[in-house]
Amino acid sequence: MKFKIEYNISINEFLEMVESVGWETYTEEQVKRALDNTMYMVKVLVNDKLAGIGRVVGDNSIVCILSDVCVKPEYQGKGIGTIIVNRLRELIEENVGVGEKMQIELTPTAGNEAFYQKCGFKYKPEKITGMYLWIKK
Repeated sequence: MKFKIEYNISINEFLEMVESVGWETYTEEQVKRALDNTMYMVKVLVNDKLAGIGRVVGDNSIVCILSDVCVKPEYQGKGIGTIIVNRLRELIEENVGVGEKMQIELTPTAGNEAFYQKCGFKYKPEKITGMYLWIKK
């Protein structure tokens, strides 16, 4: 397999990825706003076919959130998720200044905690738990 990393994600690619992993979808306008406000984005192509994406959103200073990391089912288990997470982490690290620090937060889908631990993230449910709230209209 030939991997290629690119630093852009189109609206259609985002929607394709979200649907491929069974997540609830969004309107094209929502995706456009999300992509326009993304700090960093990465997509991985395998033999020139879209295999996975990931984004980082945040304040560009103190905190950011690893978001929308997803790999199409037929490409899962081949290291693509690790490539995405590691490249996004490198992009963040490259832009943290000397004497500064930035926290990367994430809310993994259930069962993926071990994957993120392998990527260097800490999971300590006895100290901190993640929560979320969806606003729907």
